[in-house]
Amino acid sequence: MPEEVTEVFEQIRKEDPSSWFDLNGWKFRVLLALLALTIVLWFVRRISRIFRRRRPPTIHPKLQKYGQESAPPSVELTAKRRAEAAKIVATSSMIEIVGYDVVQQVEAIFVDGFRHPEDALEGLKALAAMKGANAVINVRHERGPADRCRAQGDAVVVSKVSHVTE
Repeated sequence: MPEEVTEVFEQIRKEDPSSWFDLNGWKFRVLLALLALTIVLWFVRRISRIFRRRRPPTIHPKLQKYGQESAPPSVELTAKRRAEAAKIVATSSMIEIVGYDVVQQVEAIFVDGFRHPEDALEGLKALAAMKGANAVINVRHERGPADRCRAQGDAVVVSKVSHVTE
């Protein structure tokens, strides 16, 4: 076996290096065929990727119940949420509300899963009202995973300032 390998290397050494770049030889045809095959495979991958992106995603059967689009909230639920949110007299993204004194902090609250930031804020106000608060401070809202909005804040009881300090 080693003798055969050395014979092959000897034949390669004896061959003229310029024959590898001969445009009429079989080596050039093989090189062109490999280049053409590479280009064809690249086009096939691009076309298959385009078709694959047009198809809807395939979800495992055990996880399909989580991947479905949720139904819009009922009219009754939305009306109840708006009625509860109307009980909130003030909100603030800061720790205090101008014109009001914080009497009691009720609880830190958090809501998630709303389609729009306004709906998340309305849900936060409704939750605060259900907890017995009449204001929300430290309000923050952001867009979470799956393009859903969330909001958080502190539910507090406030009273209107009766005297003006100068």
